[in-house]
Amino acid sequence: MARMKKLSPVDALGPAFRRAREVMAAPFRLGFFLKIALVAALTQPGFYSVIISYPVQGVQAAAGAAIRHRAVMNFSGVDGLAFAGPAAAAGFVILTIVLLIGLLVWVLATYLFCRLRFVLFDLVVYRQGKVREAWSKYGRQTWRYFGVVLLASLAFLVLLAATAGPFFVHMLKMAARIGAQGTHANPLSMLGAMLPFFGIALLVGLAWMLVDAILQDFVLPPIAIEDAPIEGAFGRLLALIREDFGSFVVYLLLRFVVALGISWTLMVVVFLILAVGGMGGLAVGFGLYRAMWHGGIGLQVVFVAIVAAMALVLIGVYLVAMVAVYGTVAVFKQSYAVYFFGSRYARLGDLLEPPEEEMVGVRIEPPLPPLPPLNEPPPVW
Repeated sequence: MARMKKLSPVDALGPAFRRAREVMAAPFRLGFFLKIALVAALTQPGFYSVIISYPVQGVQAAAGAAIRHRAVMNFSGVDGLAFAGPAAAAGFVILTIVLLIGLLVWVLATYLFCRLRFVLFDLVVYRQGKVREAWSKYGRQTWRYFGVVLLASLAFLVLLAATAGPFFVHMLKMAARIGAQGTHANPLSMLGAMLPFFGIALLVGLAWMLVDAILQDFVLPPIAIEDAPIEGAFGRLLALIREDFGSFVVYLLLRFVVALGISWTLMVVVFLILAVGGMGGLAVGFGLYRAMWHGGIGLQVVFVAIVAAMALVLIGVYLVAMVAVYGTVAVFKQSYAVYFFGSRYARLGDLLEPPEEEMVGVRIEPPLPPLPPLNEPPPVW
């Protein structure tokens, strides 16, 4: 029985690209492509960051405006203390509610992308394109994997708080001190307070990306294929590291570099398209403004409606483009993972390339010539 041959990290790139094309675009159908891309994009934490970045930026802008325009209050008197007490209590309650809601959303989002990672694995390995069936197959397995991801996430949050927390507090104190100094403050002192915090946060974030990739690429497949327990999945991972540590490290490096190159290339194309569309929209909007704004209240309302519709179309194009970019990168990474790991994990390799039966020692004789009819004399040799 011929099995899948062992692939180096470089050799696995070609089959990975072919698999990604087969899963998403063979043949290309826009609706099907976007369906697979959306499922794949939702397995990437970075995609959630893109989706929620605008609300977060809005909150940051509002907070900055509040700080810049805060009222100068004297808390040394009784009136100041009387106001500070209820305000601090209300702020604490609001902060607690926001943190609880954020924690709930984070847990739900973590379960969602864990479940969808099984769906993506199924779509890449079996190439059936049936999201609903893939979703229904891995309910029990998802809880096992979700527990591992959740524990790992909490461990990294504790690590981040322990390592970067003191620098964050120092940064806040420095910001308050600089704000009290007004225009005479030295901005370099704030930069010096920010660099350690962001440096540690970056290192912890890179470590989490590495652990998350290992969990998705090497712990999830045994759970999905053979319903392996957690210790069995980690045992297979440790065996792979012991036997082929060099290829394991090169694979992780190539996974990051190639995926980053694909992402940047697609992002450049997307932003060029959006820039051209945005400039065209500005030109059309300026022309409509010149033609309609001074024509009365009715034309002004129509102009505002047209501009709002154009803005919604641009936002819709942006969201679809982000789905396409993150989805394409996610499908490639999953394809790369299954081919690299499948060449070392027989159960997965047999699903990617089903083995052909080899018949050893069996000789097939050619068929005998047909006999002549009974009423004809036999041929003379």
